[in-house]
Amino acid sequence: MTFALGLSKGERDLFRGFLVRASRSSAFPFSLFLFPFSLFLMSRISDQPAFVLHRRQYSESSLLVEAITPEFGRVGLIARGARGSRSALPALLQPFQELRLDFSGGGELQRLTRADAAAPALALREERALAGLYCNELLVRLVQRADANPPLYTRYRETLVELVDGPAVSWVLRCFERDLLDALGYATDFANDARGVALDPAGHYRFEPENGFVGVRETAAGYSGGALLAMGGRSTPAPEQLRELRRLFRELISQQLRGEPLRSWGLMRALGR
Repeated sequence: MTFALGLSKGERDLFRGFLVRASRSSAFPFSLFLFPFSLFLMSRISDQPAFVLHRRQYSESSLLVEAITPEFGRVGLIARGARGSRSALPALLQPFQELRLDFSGGGELQRLTRADAAAPALALREERALAGLYCNELLVRLVQRADANPPLYTRYRETLVELVDGPAVSWVLRCFERDLLDALGYATDFANDARGVALDPAGHYRFEPENGFVGVRETAAGYSGGALLAMGGRSTPAPEQLRELRRLFRELISQQLRGEPLRSWGLMRALGR
């Protein structure tokens, strides 16, 4: 990587995140003043591990790629010439394929200058491929650009590996949803209720965003304590508990999406995932 100003890596990460947030603010003159510095600080990135989350046509010859990286978080990349008949990029810029990328530039979108496969593509088939695309959509919708989170990148890669031939798809997805919300600062306590009292396996609870789980008397309402405790554990819950947990995470994620549903939910609902 090429940086300047003599900053440490941690200082660069903090300043880079500050610049991106400033560029989105309403204080336009201030953001305009900082923009040249963002170009300077993000001039060249080399050999960065990455997964493609989404791609679409950007122009007649180019693609707009959303990728996740460990050191730069989610990045938007312009792949110029990628739609040309001689370009090898379309075959490389696929989901579930870990890459090594070079990119350069500043602001919201960078220019992709190199892409190589870092490992064989993960063979996700049928419903497991849909589950992987659901994880991708979660990252695109919930993770801000330029918000570096190396543990989240590692957890995403682990989830893809688990989806190849690991446990039940629904359990893999619930664990990823839990860990993603945790990484974004929206962790849920699956051991205690809003008063700090241990959850009762035989009890039922509703979720309050500002407080946590609150007990309810109606057994048909809310979520069972047994399902919530299972989510806090590491063993696969019973099928009926997995159905409850799917409903719970729809609620938790919807709160972060501000009422705009994920496209993947319709497909996952048809599969019961």
